[in-house]
Amino acid sequence: MSTKRHENKGLRKLCDHPRRQWAKCKHGWYLNFKPRGGASYRLSLDRHFDRHIDSRSEAEELAGDLRKLIRAGTFGQAAPVLDQLTMGQLLDTYNTRYVEVTRKDSVENVKFQIALIKRTDIVRPDGRTKPLGDWLVADVTTDTIDRFKETRQARGTAAANRDLAFLRAAFNWAIRTKHIKETPFKLGTETVVKLSKEHARTRRLEAGEGEALLAACGPHLRACVEAALETGCRRGELLSMQWKQIEGMTIDGAVVEWAPKATLFLPHHKTKTKTDRRIPISTRLKAILEMRRFDPAGQPHALDTYVFGTEIGGRVLGFGRAWDTAALKSHGLTPAYTATANLTPESRAALNAIDLHFHDLRREAGSRWLDGGVPLHAIRDLLGHSNVSQTSTYLATTSASLHDAMQKFESLQQIATEAGTGGRKRLQTATRQNRKPNRDAVGRNAAIM
Repeated sequence: MSTKRHENKGLRKLCDHPRRQWAKCKHGWYLNFKPRGGASYRLSLDRHFDRHIDSRSEAEELAGDLRKLIRAGTFGQAAPVLDQLTMGQLLDTYNTRYVEVTRKDSVENVKFQIALIKRTDIVRPDGRTKPLGDWLVADVTTDTIDRFKETRQARGTAAANRDLAFLRAAFNWAIRTKHIKETPFKLGTETVVKLSKEHARTRRLEAGEGEALLAACGPHLRACVEAALETGCRRGELLSMQWKQIEGMTIDGAVVEWAPKATLFLPHHKTKTKTDRRIPISTRLKAILEMRRFDPAGQPHALDTYVFGTEIGGRVLGFGRAWDTAALKSHGLTPAYTATANLTPESRAALNAIDLHFHDLRREAGSRWLDGGVPLHAIRDLLGHSNVSQTSTYLATTSASLHDAMQKFESLQQIATEAGTGGRKRLQTATRQNRKPNRDAVGRNAAIM
């Protein structure tokens, strides 16, 4: 009788524990790999990614990404020496060596962000203007980053902060990987470039706005909007969602059946905070999923296809134009576009005045849960926040809910007052109280009082 041979594909641990205990022991994972006709590689995942890789599934996923880079010949490409390294080369290397390996669902957005950063014109000390991507890293000082911050703040504080945070992360990674020696964001141990304080956003759907928005959406966008309101998921979490993440949903012929506690599972590599998250599936969300479960031929989608993808389960990367159109139409406006498919300045100004972002639906979902009596710590877990204080500052109330809360408070106050007076509604005015004799003062000398 032959026994099945273990297949580790070069992934192993260098410790005294037997193979069956590798998934539980705390030692680091190592990868041995030799592509056909190429050199052999042996590396520590912990040292390569500058963090401890604990789970076997994550180690296997990262090892697979490294094998792809090795086969493509892009693994371990040496960066230019410091005095020749440009900002564009640094950002591209950071993207290839870190983002594409550990943040695969953010690759498209990061490419756009890097391109924007590289083409941002910065005034040099000699008065000339040069795109930041063409600057030598050795020439980038704290003043350069401050100038970049001032330039980007013209697009808003949030936009500037996101780009600054990305630059800071790229510099920190380059220091850890020995490409550079210091970062312009710090002077010794002191942080000298800081993110600007952002005004906390509190935008929610007002009365009737949600219904008008859904009516203005196309079928795909409407499903995404409803799912966002039911789950509080981010746009990227929805668009990257696959049918294998829907737990408790089974198909018997053409009939969909649900387990008593069906759950939407968001694995760590698809969430912003890099932690697993589970969200109970509501009745309304079940109906949405049932409608999208089958393809145009009436066959169930494969488990690795996308829930909010195309009709055949392909991935949709975004819906920016559809969202802008729906937001304008929901407020009675007709969007106008230029020859390059961008909104005209008038339509863009109207959209800015409406000031509704898709991410606001996440706040709307959490706030509705709070209004419905869901405990704050449960909302924290549903939204995937790290602490309750973050959740409490994230949520918002509407003017209608504030009025309702005040009316409930006044009703309770009135009930308490009537209970305290034995049901009598007679008011004790200040004049009557002043006329009430003070028994303790009877018989006393007025001068003494």
